[in-house]
Amino acid sequence: MKKIALSFLFCLLCLSAHGASLEFTFQLGEKQNPRLDRLLPDVPRYMAFNKDSTKLIAKGMSGILVEWDIYSRQKQEIGNIQAKRLFVYAAGTNQLLIQKEDDVTILNLGDSNKTQVTKGQYESGSLSADGTLAVLSKGEKEFEFWQLVKKSPEQVKTFQTTLPIRNGLTLSNDGKYIAAAEGSYRDGEGHRTIIEIWDAKTEKQPMRVFNTGEILGVWNLIFSGGGTMLAVDTQLNAKSGIRVWDTKTGTQLLNKSGFEAYWTRALAFAPNENSNSTEYLASGDEKGNLRIWKIPGGESVVWETYPTGIQALAFSPNGEYLAVALWDATIQIFKWKKDAQ
Repeated sequence: MKKIALSFLFCLLCLSAHGASLEFTFQLGEKQNPRLDRLLPDVPRYMAFNKDSTKLIAKGMSGILVEWDIYSRQKQEIGNIQAKRLFVYAAGTNQLLIQKEDDVTILNLGDSNKTQVTKGQYESGSLSADGTLAVLSKGEKEFEFWQLVKKSPEQVKTFQTTLPIRNGLTLSNDGKYIAAAEGSYRDGEGHRTIIEIWDAKTEKQPMRVFNTGEILGVWNLIFSGGGTMLAVDTQLNAKSGIRVWDTKTGTQLLNKSGFEAYWTRALAFAPNENSNSTEYLASGDEKGNLRIWKIPGGESVVWETYPTGIQALAFSPNGEYLAVALWDATIQIFKWKKDAQ
């Protein structure tokens, strides 16, 4: 019995396979009993590390924005954002793109200065890593491309899409590529969801169109750090999945489906400092399954299951940490190590 307990403890502290590993380091926040009807106010809806990986910015379900100090493990409240979907962080400039009431604003977390980008109710948006470019959508069949000059942001293009942008809009870190997750629903036809990838230099037509089939929608739409891969989650017949494509060639690099969880709530690419062809993608779902996938190949190199759902994931820019936000309102911090390449 003692050997079994020690074995379980070892697995809990260090999850590894094929040379890649996660080692539990510490916990942020106090554990609460998850509710069955809705998520607790303190559960992070979104998370992101700052540029030097010393702070973790988290927005709770209640809209409260907090900043955790990774070394002291102390937090401070830095704002309250009620807009559910439009929340984007640019680590390179420590800025948030937020919507509050009828204003879309850039908030500098360093000095709390605000710059109004535009007015109106937008559903989706994204920033380049250096905070100089943005894309915005109101959920219609178009999105706006903005240059964010400090004192006078300027809309420079409007891109026309095939379907309404109902499932997300994202910009690659370098601002070169834009992905729009679009969807429609018609009686007799069900849901139709497509992903369009655009070159930011031209608004004529998308460079790639991925037809995901009759899926309900997506929670996550993310580029890898270098913009070479695009990942989405899928949902079909009450079961979730994950797909990853090569941005330039359109080759499908990962296609997993039939997960028992209804939704895969969180996706995050690990930093790839050498910009080689291998990427690692973390996924977290409503059943509490944490997986890390090696791409290409689709091998699951880490797999752990929690007793409660996973809402958000974030890798630190230095590649040292993975933050896992659970439905019990805690954030589990792991040290991340990948196999030598």
